Amino acid sequence: MDCGGKAVKALTFLGTGRYGTVTYVWDDGSQQREWQTNLFPEAVARIFQPQRMLVFVTPQAKTHEHFQALDQRLGGLLESVDIPEGRSEAELWTIFERVASSVQEGDTVLLDITHAFRSIPMIVFAVAAYLRRAKGVTIECIVYGAFEARNQDNRAPVFDLTPLLNLLEWLSGVEFFLQRSDGVLLAERLISIQDALRRKQPPSQTSKELPEKLKSVGDKLKHLSQALHLARPRDVMRYASELLPLLEKVAAEAERWAKPFALILEQVRSEVVKFAHNTPDQLDQENLQKQLALIEHLVDKGLWMQAVTLAREWVVSWLALQRGDGDWLDKEYREHQLESALGAAARELQKKRAVEKKQAEVPEWFGQLLKAMEIAELWSWLTQLRNDVAHCGMSRQAAGIQSIEQRARELPGRLKALADDVPDRVLYGGRVVIDLKSLYGEVAKLDELPSYLERAKELAGEGTEVVLTGQAPVWLYLSVAHALHGKARRLIYMSPVSGEVTIFDHNAL
Repeated sequence: MDCGGKAVKALTFLGTGRYGTVTYVWDDGSQQREWQTNLFPEAVARIFQPQRMLVFVTPQAKTHEHFQALDQRLGGLLESVDIPEGRSEAELWTIFERVASSVQEGDTVLLDITHAFRSIPMIVFAVAAYLRRAKGVTIECIVYGAFEARNQDNRAPVFDLTPLLNLLEWLSGVEFFLQRSDGVLLAERLISIQDALRRKQPPSQTSKELPEKLKSVGDKLKHLSQALHLARPRDVMRYASELLPLLEKVAAEAERWAKPFALILEQVRSEVVKFAHNTPDQLDQENLQKQLALIEHLVDKGLWMQAVTLAREWVVSWLALQRGDGDWLDKEYREHQLESALGAAARELQKKRAVEKKQAEVPEWFGQLLKAMEIAELWSWLTQLRNDVAHCGMSRQAAGIQSIEQRARELPGRLKALADDVPDRVLYGGRVVIDLKSLYGEVAKLDELPSYLERAKELAGEGTEVVLTGQAPVWLYLSVAHALHGKARRLIYMSPVSGEVTIFDHNAL
C-alpha cells in the first residue's frame, strides 16, 4: 500500500515507556523505506513525510523526556494534543472526541498506534471507522512499528493494520445485507478492491494475476439490492439469475483478495438462489412462487412498504394467470380489466356504491372463478392496507404503525392460500397487437402484399408474443402468419367471436 503523501495528516501517540532504538522498515512491495530511532513517531515522520503530525499525550507524557526529544527532532512539524489517562469510561470518550475532532471533513489521515497504551488502539480503530463514515475522511494507513518482531540485525518491520479497519467495513456490509437485504456496502467493497489493485498494479505484474470478477459481482449485487428495495420482482429474478454463476466463479478471487467476502459467500448465495428465475417475463406457477418468496423475504426484513406494494401486484398477476389471456405486463390490461374487476367485486361484496358515478359491474368471467369470494375479500383488505401505507399517515384516521406491521406479517399466509390454486399455464409479457385493418386502410390489395408484410414484421419485432386481429381477408391473415413464423415467439388470432386462438407457440416446443 502506498501510504503518506502531501495531503496526509499523521496522528500518533507517545507515552513514558522504555523505547529501544531500532531500524524500522516499511516495505510496500515497490520500494523499501527505513529510519533508525527509539521513538516510532519520528520514523512515521521520516518514512511517510506527512504535512502535519499530531501527537496525543497525557499530562505525564507531555513532561517526559520522550516528548521533549521528539519535539526537538521534528521541530515545527509536531503539534501536541492533550488527552486524559483513560482511567474511566468518561475519559475514554474524551480521548475519542479529541482524536475525532482533530480531523476535518475530507482529510487524508495516517494513524499510528505503536506507542498507544491500554485500550487506546481500540479507540483508534473506532475513531477511524467513525471518520470514514461520518466525515468522509480517507484513512491512508494504520501502522504499527513491531519492535518485538525485530531481527538479529535490529531491524523491525512496520505493519499495515488497515485491513483490520476494512474488516469492520466488511462486517457492516454483511450486517446490512443479511438484516435488511441492502448489499450496497458489500458491493462498494468488492468494486473498490478490484479498482484499487488495478490502479496500483506493479509493472512486473500481469493483469491476469489481479482479480477480474470481484467488480462484476459487486455491480450485480448492487443492482439486486436496489431491485429488492424498489420491490421490482422481475428485476430481482433477472439479477439473481445473473449473479448466481458469478458467485461460483468468484470464489478463488475472493479467497485471495476479499477474504471476508469469501467467508460469507455461501450465505450470499443462499439468499440469492431464492429469487433466481431465468424467464421473469413469463408468468407461470414458478414465477408466482418466486414473487411470493420475495414478499415473504421483504416481510421478514421489515420492509413493509415494499412487501405491501408487491403483494397488491401479485394478486393482479395471479388473476391474470387465472384468466389465461392478455399481456400480463400491459398497464392498460392490468388496470382496466384485472384491477377494475377486482375493485368491482370488492365493492359488491361490501355493498358499497359510489354516488357520483356508476361503478363497473363484476365481469362474468370473474364470477366464474372458484375463489371469487376469497379474492374479493383479500383485495378489499389489501387495498385498505396499501392505502394506509401509501398515504404516509396523512390523515387523522391513519392506521397505527403497529397495525400496519401486524397486517403486513399476515401477507404471506393470505397469499399462500391463493398460490395453492394456480393453473398450469404460461402467459407472456411484451405482447404486440397488430390490427390487420391498419395495414391496408379501406381495401386490401394483393399487389401491395409485400408492403403489408414488411409493416407487420416491423410492428412485431423479434421474439415477442403477437396477436393478429381486425377485419382483413383470409389471404392477408395467412400471409402475415407465415411471415411472422420464426420472428414471433408466439402467434395468436383474436376475434370477438372466437376469443384467443393460438396459431403457433415456440415456447411449447
